[in-house]
Amino acid sequence: MMFRNTRAALALLCLGFLCAVVEAGLVEASAQVPASPTAVVERFHAALIDNMKGGKVLGFDGRRAKLDPVVKATFDIAAMARISAGAAWQKMSEAERAEIIAAFSAWTTANYAGSFNAWDGESFATKDQSPDDGKGNVVVNTSLTPKNIPPVVFSYRLHKVDGAWKVFDIYLDGAVSQLAVRRGEFAAVLARGSTAELIAHMNRLAAAARKDG
Repeated sequence: MMFRNTRAALALLCLGFLCAVVEAGLVEASAQVPASPTAVVERFHAALIDNMKGGKVLGFDGRRAKLDPVVKATFDIAAMARISAGAAWQKMSEAERAEIIAAFSAWTTANYAGSFNAWDGESFATKDQSPDDGKGNVVVNTSLTPKNIPPVVFSYRLHKVDGAWKVFDIYLDGAVSQLAVRRGEFAAVLARGSTAELIAHMNRLAAAARKDG
């Protein structure tokens, strides 16, 4: 269509530009609003279900590739690696810490890719979210209901990292801290070896998840 009236054409172009600016502003404003702890957990659960439904077609590598950015967006991997390493963390160099964080991240993603590899009617449900404990932490209580098996209870503990809520511990059945379990395991590895041995240990765990998945 050709515009006969130049002023009308310019007016429409300006209006279009204004709308684009307003729309971009609204998108940017909404992006600045941090997701609630419950929303973070439910987004992660939705990604797991989606991955499970396409699990056989994707294969392990495909599931891992899809989950990697989700895991990094959901979990405070750096804090989890630091807490799991225990007192030994203070003696590590920055390079060693970076290697530990990278290995912890790769293993975490591989673990989810291997464990949640197919869908058979499983579903997640959110029970509630606890108030702030006064230290900036909240807990989101959830459950996973597998087919023909009683629900498994998971509680996610979250805190804010650069304004965004992230998970830094998971409690199985509402009581068993997975970080505490890993801290004991990693302490044993470090007691008989070096940082390199801990990295090798996590790499072996990641490889085992691949084999199982």
